[in-house]
Amino acid sequence: MRKKPFWMIGVAVYVTYLIVFVGTWAVVGADYTNLVGHEVVFRSLDLPLILGAIVLVPAISWLGWWKAILFEQRGAGPAWTMWAVLAVMACMIAIGLVATDWSALTADHIALIALAGILVGFNEEALTRGILVVSLRGSLRSEAWVCVLSSFLFGLLHLPNALFGIGLAGGVVQVAFATLAGLGFYALRRVSGTILVPMVMHGAWDFAAFTRQASGTDVPIVAPIFQFGSYVVALVAAIILLRAGRIRQVRGDQLLSEE
Repeated sequence: MRKKPFWMIGVAVYVTYLIVFVGTWAVVGADYTNLVGHEVVFRSLDLPLILGAIVLVPAISWLGWWKAILFEQRGAGPAWTMWAVLAVMACMIAIGLVATDWSALTADHIALIALAGILVGFNEEALTRGILVVSLRGSLRSEAWVCVLSSFLFGLLHLPNALFGIGLAGGVVQVAFATLAGLGFYALRRVSGTILVPMVMHGAWDFAAFTRQASGTDVPIVAPIFQFGSYVVALVAAIILLRAGRIRQVRGDQLLSEE
């Protein structure tokens, strides 16, 4: 690592990313209620996400944090927690894909939405489950605080949506839901051993949501069940992982004290 992890570094990159993303939305006149239409998807999603990636990739390279961001070095808890999160998220993704009226979308429209999904998965995970997790671990001894703070800051990324068409109440609700989803993505990183798993699931989740919205179909009646179910599973998985980690730490401290 070129720079030792420290929380202020993570926050600085986080704020810079937000300024670039929100600033681009302000310049192009983005409307959160219509981000994925054929005429607006590039300027409303692809462009700010491309500019965000231009912030993140050089920052990670300059810091020398690629290995720490891509791969999990700490032990994790039960493997079933990862599979539980994957299962419920996969169901939500499948529902979105099945509900999409693919005949209403052109090939280039789908390609632009796919690019947005890939960039969302990369950018938001590299920033929150990557840069923030690594930087917070450099300043905090408690992995529980690393998990909670990185997930909350992930949720907070969605608050500016309130300025672009959904209002403060809608923005606050999104912060709460995204924070819970962030716990699930954190669990995927911890158990799988790589950030690539949450990147793929995050990108697929948004791609499925974007295509359904762009095709103009209604939210399937079963979707809320799996959506809120994913938040519950994410919360439970994170608690179990952190508790397992705490037990291992206590046992390790006890062994050291006996030597």
